[in-house]
Amino acid sequence: FFLMANQVFLKIFCFILLSAITLSCSKSTETTKPEGVDTPGPGGGNEGDNNGDDGNTGSASYGDLFLYGSNMGYYPGWTDEQLSEILIGAPNSAGAGVNSLRPAMYDRFVEEWGYNIRLNTFKFYQQSGGKDHVIFLNGPSEAHRDKTKYCASRESETFANLYEPIWTNDGQINNNNYYARYVYNVVKTYGPYVKFWEVWNEPDYTYNWNASQTWANTDPDPCDLDGFYAPVQSYVRMLRITYEVVKKLDPTDLVCLGGIGYEGFLDAIMRNTDNPAKGAVTNTYPQKGGEWFDCVSYHIYPMYYLGSDKKNSDAAAKAIADHKNNLETVLKKYQYGGKKCYIVTECNIPRKALNNYIGSDEAQKNFMIKAAVIAQKSGIKGLYIYGAAESETLSGATDPYQVMGLYQKMPAAPYKVTINSSGISWRTASRLLGNRHYDKARTEAMQLPSNADGAAFYSTSDKNYIYVLWAKSYGNNETASASYSFPALFNIASATQYSWDEVKSQGNNNDFKLTGSPIFIKP
Repeated sequence: FFLMANQVFLKIFCFILLSAITLSCSKSTETTKPEGVDTPGPGGGNEGDNNGDDGNTGSASYGDLFLYGSNMGYYPGWTDEQLSEILIGAPNSAGAGVNSLRPAMYDRFVEEWGYNIRLNTFKFYQQSGGKDHVIFLNGPSEAHRDKTKYCASRESETFANLYEPIWTNDGQINNNNYYARYVYNVVKTYGPYVKFWEVWNEPDYTYNWNASQTWANTDPDPCDLDGFYAPVQSYVRMLRITYEVVKKLDPTDLVCLGGIGYEGFLDAIMRNTDNPAKGAVTNTYPQKGGEWFDCVSYHIYPMYYLGSDKKNSDAAAKAIADHKNNLETVLKKYQYGGKKCYIVTECNIPRKALNNYIGSDEAQKNFMIKAAVIAQKSGIKGLYIYGAAESETLSGATDPYQVMGLYQKMPAAPYKVTINSSGISWRTASRLLGNRHYDKARTEAMQLPSNADGAAFYSTSDKNYIYVLWAKSYGNNETASASYSFPALFNIASATQYSWDEVKSQGNNNDFKLTGSPIFIKP
């Protein structure tokens, strides 16, 4: 989780553990060890080429439906399958509208238990209706961890032997490159169930916010990359390895940044190659970081962006779009504007106001729907809520992260759980909009007043629209009001209206009284 300035120590660590996507790119495929560079390991060799056009001129087309995702996490007494049932839905649970999951798959875990250990679990996700999951690749076993001290006080947390060749001369994965072997085996095993492969989890997580503000011009000091403790060139190297392996096994899968938080870190990726000699471009390292990923995955906790006078769900949802736009500005700087997709793999606001941050049941409930709508209006392909359940009771919570979850604190065993209002609103948005595409032209034709927001969503199968509407909130509360009538050309005389909790009512006029709580209109 990315925290700003002196707020960083609020973080808690809770993880233990689109169809027909096409991509046209070209890369230089490594076959043997590079020579003539100052690396932690031995050098020597050359690199070959894949067939294809120059990747920098390539473009991507993404057509899948928006993903209503959730992070997983560890809850004693619950299996991953049971957790997925209350998220996706099952005969014993209405679920929370989730259709895509984000679990981890650590190297140290599969080294101990074998690569097939979660195969039946992912099959279960698919049978339950889950799709296009995210896996973040992380966590080297101790035997595979790089012990180099790039930071004088800490050993690296990343993989050893990153600069071993990715492939052998006969095109097989090189087992001496621990990360390449790990990625190859995970992707080969879980590829049918996963669409997005995140490289690491929060590689730019830092306790030194001031340092992060210099990264747009100066490469991060490994000492400031808490949880990675290695040069940014090592991260670019991991992107490159992941890209080569994933594209060989399934060219339609997407390689993603690992839930970054800072524009400056993205800038460092974009201006560096994987050359350990200061990321310089050479014949051995011809491509900078922008060539080695398809998708920008970022994390955002809007409570850090609202200041003292904008603690409302509209400002929180807007922060998601603003951050995406800031990251896109960096891509444009390096001529990659419009060439990457976006997903948000951690996001939420708390259900309780703590430490002077936004927080209420009403704000969180409204935020879920507004975030889903604003994300789609911004071109984001999926939003993964943190987390599946709260880690503390509402009365006992002292940290904002303890009261972020689709469900209240989990019982010791399934299935007597209490879904939060936020879980219900996430489910409503997913049920009503999950098979629909955002329609920009129709939304513009709605001619929404300045004190209202919303969007139009079209179903290609039903050939009709659902409209989401709400009055904008201002200041530090959710109180809002607005009136809205559809333009005459929409020819709407009556409509079915759904509230945030999917309660249905019938209307026989075209005059809608809006509040800060979104409604869904189906003519």
